[in-house]
Amino acid sequence: MKEALIIVDVQNDYFPGGALPIWRPEETANEIKKILDKFRQDGKEVIHVAHHVTPEQEKTLPGFKKGTHGAEFHDTVKPLSSEKTIYKNYSDSFHATDLKEYLLSKEIDTVIVVGMMIHNCVNATAYSGTDEGFKTIVVAEAVNTFDQEIFGEVIPAETIWKSFLAGITFAYAQVKRVDDILSGNY
Repeated sequence: MKEALIIVDVQNDYFPGGALPIWRPEETANEIKKILDKFRQDGKEVIHVAHHVTPEQEKTLPGFKKGTHGAEFHDTVKPLSSEKTIYKNYSDSFHATDLKEYLLSKEIDTVIVVGMMIHNCVNATAYSGTDEGFKTIVVAEAVNTFDQEIFGEVIPAETIWKSFLAGITFAYAQVKRVDDILSGNY
């Protein structure tokens, strides 16, 4: 098995003071940092992905505008110059990027997906990872979301987080804990 860590959208706009602050961003980033440090220590592949809105998306999605502080990677998990960075305009990190080609060029067969947010970009990336033929793992404490409303009811972020993690295990990804990844138990 040869794995890569894909860090999705850990950008300043998701943190306090950003355009779209979410549930427990600091805690999530710190958990991601533990995995990132382990991958760096072990010389394993790390890929950082950031979302940049298109002019059309700017009408409905706050923040993430290329060239702004909010669109930059958060300092907790800032890429090293030797690490691959990908900029995307869609939820799926594979769509209209060179992610698949890059992974194949490095002979990666397993992707560990972490980041923001489980109900959108992390989920889309995990589904595509599996559809593209990679063993896909999502790390529970290293993803998050925010409260969302539907039919006049606010669904708490933690409920959404648990639901998406449970749902993705049905046919698309394994869900592991940070300690599992750090100990190589996957």
